[in-house]
Amino acid sequence: MSNERSLLRNVLIIIGIIILGVSAYLLYGAIIMVNYMAYYHCMGMMCGMMMYYPLFLPVALLTVGVMMIITPIILIKPDGFSQGLSYEIGQRDAVESGSMTGNSDDYYGRVLKLLPKAEREVLEYVIRSGGEIFQYQIMRDLGLSKVQAWRIVHRLEEKGLLEVVKVKGRNIVRLKDFNKTN
Repeated sequence: MSNERSLLRNVLIIIGIIILGVSAYLLYGAIIMVNYMAYYHCMGMMCGMMMYYPLFLPVALLTVGVMMIITPIILIKPDGFSQGLSYEIGQRDAVESGSMTGNSDDYYGRVLKLLPKAEREVLEYVIRSGGEIFQYQIMRDLGLSKVQAWRIVHRLEEKGLLEVVKVKGRNIVRLKDFNKTN
C-alpha cells in the first residue's frame, strides 16, 4: 500500500507541475493582451475592469496547480513516515532515556495532554480503574455506544497505549506495560 501511496503522491505532484506550466503560458498571453488593451485604452466592450478578464483563467489555474503540488506533499507521507512508526520511535526513545522505566504515570500524564477528548477520557478511565477493565464497562460508564468504545480503544491500541486481550468472549483493556522486554 505504501507503494500505491507514493505513486499517487508523485502523480498528483506531476499533474500540478503540468497545470502550473499551462497557467504560466496562459498568464504570459493574458498579460500581453491586458497591456495591449491598456495601451489602446478601450477595445470595443473591454473597458475598465473588463480589461482584466483574460487574467481570471490563468490565475485560477495557477491556484489549482499550486494546490495540486502542496496538498499531496502535506497529506500523503512518503514511505517510512507512517503514524505508527513515529509512535514506536517515540516509545523506544522514551524507554531508552529511562523516562518510562520507573514511573509510567509520568508518561501517561504527558500523553493525556496530546490526545483528543474522547481518547483522553477513555485512557483516564482505564488508568483510574487500576490499568485493567472490561471494554463493556468503558462503554457503559462513559456513555459510549459499542462501536464508539471499540473504535476509541482500537485507536489507543494502535498508538501503543493500550492492549486488548480476549478472555471468554470479552475484551479486557489493559495499559501497555513498557517495562516488559520483548
